[in-house]
Amino acid sequence: MEISGWDVAAVLAKAVTYAATFGAAGAVFFALYCGTLLRDQQRGLIRRLIAVQVGVAAAASVLRILLLAGSMSGEMAGMFDSSFASMILGAGEGRASGVRLAGLALILFALSKKPVFRGPAMAGAIVASTSFAWVGHVHGMASNAAPSLLLCLHLLCGAFWLGALAPLLIIATGANEPQIAAAAARFGKLAMRVVALLVAAGASLLLMLIGSAAQFWSSAYGRMMAIKLLAVAALLGLAAWNKLALTPRLLQGDARAMLKFRRSLQAEMSVGALILLTTAAFTTVTGPP
Repeated sequence: MEISGWDVAAVLAKAVTYAATFGAAGAVFFALYCGTLLRDQQRGLIRRLIAVQVGVAAAASVLRILLLAGSMSGEMAGMFDSSFASMILGAGEGRASGVRLAGLALILFALSKKPVFRGPAMAGAIVASTSFAWVGHVHGMASNAAPSLLLCLHLLCGAFWLGALAPLLIIATGANEPQIAAAAARFGKLAMRVVALLVAAGASLLLMLIGSAAQFWSSAYGRMMAIKLLAVAALLGLAAWNKLALTPRLLQGDARAMLKFRRSLQAEMSVGALILLTTAAFTTVTGPP
């Protein structure tokens, strides 16, 4: 499998789009279910985080369209060729980007302090995080209704989980022990159900995509999927350690657990970045055999 410079750039742009979109959407979810535990300063930091992530997600989405146009032409000038851009915008990638930008625009309502805007912000988070389901390998299947729904569920759960890590780190960096413990416990209680749904939806999708198991796992797509699954297993291990080992110690007021909790969140964010990069790679440069 040959990978061009255009492919590398498109993969990186997609990985950044994933990370920023999930980050913005997950921060909206986090602010809704942990809002009563937050101080005004922390709410302000999370709002700024959301604003930055929305901007990055929108810019990366547009950049990806330009890179795909350049890849089609093989020249830098092709990035700004209206004919190539029109072809992309009329296809699945264009629809996905349009839906994502609409969702990101709604997420900006989260920057307001007025409760009336929480509904539109949450709707935007759902729309933006599931926008990736408008394009991808599931659309090449004979019947894609069920796979598309499973993919939407998988994406929503991923945004809920990965997007909560930065807000949790904000709290863990500048809060007292009881507040950190309360936020970790509330997130952990919800995350148990969300992670179960994420794994179930992902496993179901994988079974639908696999034709011949031997051929699948010997392909480039299968090897990249194996890397993702190993990273997911590591992320599940870190999450389980947080939930079963660190959170009870936080609730007991163990100050030594605070530093370990922050480091664990940073490790989860690093592994999550690897998962998103791998996902961007196998959904861009290869496909199921």
